[in-house]
Amino acid sequence: MSMEILKFDAVHNVRMDLIKHTEDEQALQQITVFKAAALSAGSVCVLLAFVYLFTGYQAASQTGWPAYWIGTNFAVVGAWSAIALAKANVTNFKFFSVTWMALAAWLVFTFGLFQSEEFLNIAALGSTIIIILGIFLQVTKNPLYWAAINASGYLFMIYLEHVLEVPPVDLGTLTPLVIFGVPVMVMFILAAMGQVTIRNIQVSLLESENRRRHLEVQEEQLIEFAREAEQGRKKAEEVDRVKSAFLASMSHELRTPLNSVINFTQFVLDGDTGEINEEQGELLQEVVASSHHLLALINDVLDISKIESGSLHLFVEEDVELQPIIDRMVSTARSLRTNPSVRIETEIADDLPHIRADKQRILQILLNIISNACKFTEDGIITIKAHRAKEDEIVISVTDTGIGIAAKDFGSVFEPFKQTRTVLNQGKGTGLGMPIARSLTEAHGGHLDLESEVGKGSTFSVTLPIKSEALIPYMN
Repeated sequence: MSMEILKFDAVHNVRMDLIKHTEDEQALQQITVFKAAALSAGSVCVLLAFVYLFTGYQAASQTGWPAYWIGTNFAVVGAWSAIALAKANVTNFKFFSVTWMALAAWLVFTFGLFQSEEFLNIAALGSTIIIILGIFLQVTKNPLYWAAINASGYLFMIYLEHVLEVPPVDLGTLTPLVIFGVPVMVMFILAAMGQVTIRNIQVSLLESENRRRHLEVQEEQLIEFAREAEQGRKKAEEVDRVKSAFLASMSHELRTPLNSVINFTQFVLDGDTGEINEEQGELLQEVVASSHHLLALINDVLDISKIESGSLHLFVEEDVELQPIIDRMVSTARSLRTNPSVRIETEIADDLPHIRADKQRILQILLNIISNACKFTEDGIITIKAHRAKEDEIVISVTDTGIGIAAKDFGSVFEPFKQTRTVLNQGKGTGLGMPIARSLTEAHGGHLDLESEVGKGSTFSVTLPIKSEALIPYMN
């Protein structure tokens, strides 16, 4: 599953990069088309600015101001076109394009308003170019909205022309130049925009095909990588399974001779083979104690190996009484104390229900926890509590006033063969007790929680379901 997620994430990242690259290319294409329109339309505006300013200069002051007004507007659009050609880029493109088209729309409006009716077709062509450019450059999210604004402006211009008394501009001999020349220039403007657009589309198609092929190659590489990673994962799992099986087998084989060592040594210690002196007795006691310690370690290794290999089976009984298990836990705690002054206190509810569980494994969980508390509590109190937390759960907790555990080390507590820095410094423990306790608790459908603070002690809480649906009672 993790390999599939890795493959998906990698392909997703490639596709997101592709989308980002496509968006950047689209912006560059829009700038190219805009600059083509600004260059051609700006050139026309400069030419017509000279025509109208010259006409206004020749006319009387009472009738020349409309020509001055139109000429000035043409000059402004021409100047802004030059600035846009020099300054427009991906960052400020929106500002330059929207401003340019707003000025152009205002120019078309005033051009048609101060001319005779024969110039209205030219104004209509200007509005059409602005609408086409606005739709292509996506100045609004809704292209119809942009078209409606310009069309409404054109119709409003026609209405005002029939309502207001505006002296028309008389271009004299230049009238044919504007009437016939401007439509021709508009055609060249549209042709220039179309040429740039088609060229950009062709380039985009080629680049899209190249990117598609590149993406296919990357996907094939990712699939191959995922396949190799999956094979590596399966191999690692097999190695881990073989390791666990080996440890389980070796642990089992080691227990038999070790039990023999313990039993034969005990026979000698008991005098079954003849009397022994006091010094010999003390040495044999050390042998038995060390052998029991080694046997406990082997049992822990065997259990963790079974857990990791998935071969651990619970002997589940329907009505397991907790009170005798807790009593044995308390008795063990009293014998495991490193300092007899450490007090053992209990708060056990009287109405603890019987639970569905493997009672030997429940005892093992609690003994692992209480031995851990006794090991690291040299002074103070160890408190054992048991109560019904919910209708269907019980909680058994062990709180000590020992050395405590740093929050950053919580994860290490429940990892096999790992120990906290404080435990390593004190040379206590093997790093298996708590991982086994947590695994066995989870096997019962419960959970083992830890609360601790360095120097103030720790609390391990075992929460168990009363009747876990995951457990099936053993049938004879």
